[in-house]
Amino acid sequence: MHVDNVVPFGATPRGPRLLSTPLVTSRYDADTRALWMYAHPVGRPCFTPELLADVVAQQQEVELAPGTVDFFLNCSSVPGVYNLGGDLDLFRRLVEAGDQQALMRYAQACIRAINNNVSGLHADAVSMAVIQGDALGGGFEAALSCHVVIAERGSKLGFPEMMFNLFPGMGAYSLVARKAGPRIAEDLILNARIMSAEEMHALGLVDHLAEPGSGEQVARNVMRSMSSQLKGFRAFQRAKMHAFIRLTYQELEDVVREWVRGAMKLDRRDLRTMERLVKAQNRLHAGPEIVSA
Repeated sequence: MHVDNVVPFGATPRGPRLLSTPLVTSRYDADTRALWMYAHPVGRPCFTPELLADVVAQQQEVELAPGTVDFFLNCSSVPGVYNLGGDLDLFRRLVEAGDQQALMRYAQACIRAINNNVSGLHADAVSMAVIQGDALGGGFEAALSCHVVIAERGSKLGFPEMMFNLFPGMGAYSLVARKAGPRIAEDLILNARIMSAEEMHALGLVDHLAEPGSGEQVARNVMRSMSSQLKGFRAFQRAKMHAFIRLTYQELEDVVREWVRGAMKLDRRDLRTMERLVKAQNRLHAGPEIVSA
């Protein structure tokens, strides 16, 4: 796995081991007991298998250090982008090759990261997303899997997958339906709606709005305001795992199997649409060596 070749973990006296790789950098604030994880993918800012491996590795370090992390913050170091979602170029190549097993392995890595956020890293931590830029497809799913979603005004959020005849399969319907209702989930997904952070806040999918550039400060304010009721918030999140609104790993896996089946049925026209999206993302976000490929 990618994590075998990273810069060695750095230990902190009172926190979990921190990841420092070409794709992810983490820091720990002992005063707030908060771990800030920053993704800085190379090229298109999407969830490549390597980035997913690093994210899950850092999540697991929190699980291995129970009682040290109150807040786990998912952030991006890419200007103007939180995450553009799944690795569309990989999807296209795997579908063209008919490699259903490899596509399923990728999807399972995605839902593992999603489930970890939903479950508080299996360490009673409060997961938070700090969206400072566009969060699309799997990027928006990753944010919605967190207990608290903070987004800067003007950020674009949504699920564009229907543009290439697929649906967002890593938890989108389940996450949106539980937070804002099934009809809103269907509308966002089936109509491939891309909306502003302000509009998503009005729907109840963004918990806190921040002015551009102030997302991290708003996150600090939110953590401070939650500190006196943290035990209650944690207990409530644990209770939700047993209530009718719970989201289980089995549900995520069942849905993702349908997503893989749907992906393997995409035709040449759908794959060309996907390829055009990749090229557009490359022009906007990737380095020269990627754009020219």
